[in-house]
Amino acid sequence: MTDRVIFAILAAAVLVLSACGKTEEPAEEQKAPETSAVEQEKSMAEKAMDTAKEGGEKAMEMAKEGADKASEMASATAEKGAEMADATVAKAEELIQQAKDYIEKGEHALGEGVMKELRALKDSLPESLQAEIDKLEQMMSSQPSAPAPSAGQ
Repeated sequence: MTDRVIFAILAAAVLVLSACGKTEEPAEEQKAPETSAVEQEKSMAEKAMDTAKEGGEKAMEMAKEGADKASEMASATAEKGAEMADATVAKAEELIQQAKDYIEKGEHALGEGVMKELRALKDSLPESLQAEIDKLEQMMSSQPSAPAPSAGQ
């Protein structure tokens, strides 16, 4: 829209300027310069539009490439996060089994050491494992602790 207004103003200015200096020339000669000036302006406007279009296309390409790279990075981060979560769950399952073994053997002190590690992991685990840790806590608290060996024995 702005290009049309500018084009109209330039065309009017060209008409006024060409009419001022050539009063005695035939009308056909006066129209020739007008037409070439109008055509030049039109050509320049078309070139500007083409350049703007090319720039817009280039910007869209760059934006798409950036979005693709961001998507790849997000996928990689999510994959790495899933791997870390799986490793944490596997470690917790291993510790739960160790705690069960210590409880069965009556080795309260060793079981308490494992429970300390499980408490540190508990908030990052699925609810099912959190419930299992709670059960182990109850088992540990209900199990009588072995008396400490006396120094004189």
